Amino acid sequence: MFALLPVIGGLLAGWLAPRKVAIALQIAFYLVAVAMLTASAPDHGGAYSDVVWIAPALAVVSAGTLILGLWLGRRGACHGTAQP
Repeated sequence: MFALLPVIGGLLAGWLAPRKVAIALQIAFYLVAVAMLTASAPDHGGAYSDVVWIAPALAVVSAGTLILGLWLGRRGACHGTAQP
């Protein structure tokens, strides 16, 4: 469930927050998610060393959702200021 934090949070932050705030929020969401996924890995049949592949994969997904959110936010702002 914590893997959804940077996915949903990054999309919403990129869409609704200013760019620098969205990037800071995404970094915080990513760090919390990786820490919680690593800490709870043994409870779900994994090992602490699973962070070696979880962290990079989650970083790529997190960056992608943040970029998508930033694109959606800019897209909405551009359409609202169109000149006739």
